[in-house]
Amino acid sequence: MGKTADFEKTYNEYYAEIHRFIFTIARRDPDMTDDISQNVWQNAYSFFGTLRDVSSARAWLYSIARNEAKRYFANRGFVFFSNAQTLDDEEDSIDLVDEKESAFSELLANRDLLARLLAVLREDEQRLILLHYAYDTDLNKIADMDGINYNTLKSNFRRALEKLRKAAREMEIKPGD
Repeated sequence: MGKTADFEKTYNEYYAEIHRFIFTIARRDPDMTDDISQNVWQNAYSFFGTLRDVSSARAWLYSIARNEAKRYFANRGFVFFSNAQTLDDEEDSIDLVDEKESAFSELLANRDLLARLLAVLREDEQRLILLHYAYDTDLNKIADMDGINYNTLKSNFRRALEKLRKAAREMEIKPGD
């Protein structure tokens, strides 16, 4: 297979995932997402020949996307905040909803309440929660994207969830509020 055919296969395989990631870090702005995405795929195509192993394309693309987002934000005076296979291991899976807090999941469906809750988190914690729950990015993938140890990320994730639970209790937020 030639460079163009390999790139086309890689593009088709990862476009939606990379676009969703860019959308998240672009703060859900479609124009910003398109600008960053165009730069990511242009750079990926230009440097695809330097990729030694096509099996590592996914991590490579995430790295390009993260760097392009940083460059985009820096050029416009914005602050970039930075700091992922499904978890099959039952003991590693983390559920936002404790049995005692079954109503908590309903809160997440309400954007206004979710915004109030997320406001108690730092930007990196907000991003982690949103990437995982809103964009179905598993923790292994997020750890790979950010280049940090999975266990460190999992600890950060658990702390962020506990902050959310505590905030919901303190705000006395109930479903339907």
